[in-house]
Amino acid sequence: MSGYLDNGQWHEGWYNTELTGGEFVRTQSAFRNWVTTDGSSPYPAESSRYHLYVSLACPWAHRTLIVRVLKKLEAAIPVSIVEPVMSEQGWSFSPALPDHANGCSYLHQLYTAAKPDYSGRVTVPVLWDTATH
Repeated sequence: MSGYLDNGQWHEGWYNTELTGGEFVRTQSAFRNWVTTDGSSPYPAESSRYHLYVSLACPWAHRTLIVRVLKKLEAAIPVSIVEPVMSEQGWSFSPALPDHANGCSYLHQLYTAAKPDYSGRVTVPVLWDTATH
């Protein structure tokens, strides 16, 4: 299953890959910024400030896990893992691997916590700023 948020409301709907030659074409994120060490962004590099949300079934999210290990950030950036198969509510958390940072049952709840009127797809990875949301 898949779906999307429209003005903060979840709607079921499959992403039609026939329109894109069988590929998932990722749109640019509505939540885009940089974490910096020099203060040039509102997101400073601080240990334990950020929380990473991933799916082990997603190649884009998998890359973030690799970089996290290569940069030795495991202790600085905790991770929550969504179920590998989407439910009717999109990416979900299992009781065995809950969302320890925000207590969400579904990833779309995180998107609407950041922007209540968000419209668009709900994708991983997500780097969540625990200080500003």
